[in-house]
Amino acid sequence: MKVEQTVKMAVHGGEVFRLAAEAGIDPENIIDFSANINPLGLPPGVDKAMRESLRTLANYPEIGAESLCRCVAQRHRLSEENVVVGNGSSALIYLLARVLRPQKALIWAPTFSEYERALSQVQCHISNLKSWDSKKTLSLDEIIKSSIAMQPDLVFICNPNNPTGNLWSIAELERVVSAYQKVGIICVLDEAFIDFVGIESSFAGRVNDFDNLIVLRSLTKIYALAGLRCGYLLSGRTINRLLSRFLEPWSINSLALKAAIAALENDREFIKQTISFVGEQRDYLYRELQEISFLRPFPSHANYILVKLENSIDGEEVRRYLFSQGKILIRLCGDYVGLDQNYLRFAVKGEKDNRKLIKSLQKF
Repeated sequence: MKVEQTVKMAVHGGEVFRLAAEAGIDPENIIDFSANINPLGLPPGVDKAMRESLRTLANYPEIGAESLCRCVAQRHRLSEENVVVGNGSSALIYLLARVLRPQKALIWAPTFSEYERALSQVQCHISNLKSWDSKKTLSLDEIIKSSIAMQPDLVFICNPNNPTGNLWSIAELERVVSAYQKVGIICVLDEAFIDFVGIESSFAGRVNDFDNLIVLRSLTKIYALAGLRCGYLLSGRTINRLLSRFLEPWSINSLALKAAIAALENDREFIKQTISFVGEQRDYLYRELQEISFLRPFPSHANYILVKLENSIDGEEVRRYLFSQGKILIRLCGDYVGLDQNYLRFAVKGEKDNRKLIKSLQKF
């Protein structure tokens, strides 16, 4: 199995403010398909909680975001000693790199670029292992065997994966984490988009069963709180105590703290509605994208779809056309290990925006 090595600066979607400034337009006029945020917006009660928290901005927030830790622990039926919260799951990725300082790490690619960037800052030897192929299904047993042969200290896996949208089942994850546990490999499982799939697909409740397991969760995608930055990780108590010692005080601001708690306390129906709505719109996008001759979409379990350009169409040309004609912003995937500029990623948005994207692609 091919192993690729690389070190790159991170590139991400969601650059609406920079692009709006360059184009001299209002950011609200951009339809952002490059960032994978819940199209339903905020859960009930979140905006009210943030408004009320404005009165307390003269006070420091909780040093360790204790109330949010309690709320997260209750959600997953775990102890507060299993929870670490941070300024977005990306900040926690950097915390893991700083604290664990692996000498060798492996990343299941193609996937989120911040794993590699964080690891590179602690002089870690990084390898990328191909875990997804556009032409064939790869054997999980072979992926596990190849990754163990590399003898990493730590492995990053994203589930559902960004940008491919493929999903590993609970049974498959148990095989992976168990195999890694036997040889002393720490497994970091990033579940940033698992809420768009369903709680039954989350491995978060198993952190006390495996002393080598760390689960990352984001609160910004499902709750449309990307601008506030808030996330958490779950792990066994030994790893948790180690990480907590190095967490900066006041890592969560008051607005993010209150918004996150309000979201977690009022999201039962909201998440059901989100899964249903996103599923319907994802199916619509996938069907329509299949009908466009120069596009090859791949099935996805998440709130985005990866597409490959056919017939020698250039990704940058498509990006420029969509932005110039309809102020539609998309994500080029050339910076993902194993992909190139022939791959695009489209977020699943509301019906009106999704239809506009399809019409614009048809015109192109």
